[in-house]
Amino acid sequence: MLMPLMLLVATTTATEADRGRYAACLALTRSDPSRAIETAQAWRVENGGTGALHCLALAQYAHKDFPAAFAAFDGAVKASQTAGDGQAIVLLGQAADAALAAEQPQRALDYLDRALASGGELTALTPRAEAALRVTRAEALVDLKRDKDAAADLARATDIDPQVADGWLLRATLARRMGDMALAETAILKAADQTPESAEVQYEAGLIAALKGNMDLAKTAWTAAAAADPDSVAGKAAAKALNEVTEVPPAAGADGPRPQL
Repeated sequence: MLMPLMLLVATTTATEADRGRYAACLALTRSDPSRAIETAQAWRVENGGTGALHCLALAQYAHKDFPAAFAAFDGAVKASQTAGDGQAIVLLGQAADAALAAEQPQRALDYLDRALASGGELTALTPRAEAALRVTRAEALVDLKRDKDAAADLARATDIDPQVADGWLLRATLARRMGDMALAETAILKAADQTPESAEVQYEAGLIAALKGNMDLAKTAWTAAAAADPDSVAGKAAAKALNEVTEVPPAAGADGPRPQL
């Protein structure tokens, strides 16, 4: 997954100049990471606080200097706690996203556990915020081959916030992989209600249908996925699955093709 470059919520104590400087620094992380690092470092020396360290972390991440990025994220969290600006949990969640993208799931898990364990200490942890953290935590746990723990986090996430982004889709995917087809089918229907035009959802629906032996439904779902976003990973996988079905028709009673995510 790619780490979202989201603006921190502006605090009431931030000046207009600080907010403008922060926005400009973040823009540089996307266009010129090296210059963004220099800009953020200079701002940090001037006591730029959470905003400067956050921009520095994102710039170093964009520059693929992951150890430096994680150190800057840690500094941003500490600065946020000192300032009491309520951004520490957001920063820990973004640090976890960065760690996953850097293929360091254990580091991601450490950040997420800090966020979940200290929610009341850092800021009020709303159900929506906890659900988002648990979805990311489930991704880290899957990478660590701890599927049962991941399933528990996804169950918790969708229970406290049924609208959590990607929660039902990931729950369906994991249930399919674990062989719980009843849960996989229930979860993918929930995901389809939430984002019916998603190529990822339609592709997963096709996989589940194929495993249940319903190839007509599988082909319908894969056709929808390929049409929804033909250049995406899911869209391309769906097109490939359709070609395989066309080229090698399944034998009577067979489960059909079983492409994996």
